[in-house]
Amino acid sequence: MSLLTDALPGLLSATGAAGVIALASAARRRLLPRRPRITQGAGTGAALNGTRILRRYTLLRTVGPDGAPDHYETTRPPGTVITHRVVGGHPQRFELTDVPLGDGTFAAEPLDHL
Repeated sequence: MSLLTDALPGLLSATGAAGVIALASAARRRLLPRRPRITQGAGTGAALNGTRILRRYTLLRTVGPDGAPDHYETTRPPGTVITHRVVGGHPQRFELTDVPLGDGTFAAEPLDHL
């Protein structure tokens, strides 16, 4: 029985130290700013060094002649407003976003409601 009572303080201190390390690690991950991710493939964003990379945007609420949504490719950053001729040749404004869609493109939201 004395073997158990002699080992108990060491076991408790090791468990406590592991708990403190786990809490410190979780707090560090939560409090430190996150680094931006660079995605690969169609719809890649701007790299960390400020170079401009081609992104493909899906123009929401538009349909091309084949029935698929219209796409727009540009190196402009998210937040840029573009003008695209969609409805009967009339111009419509879209804001480029950094919201990825399931097909690997990014969303371009319409600003003019028809």
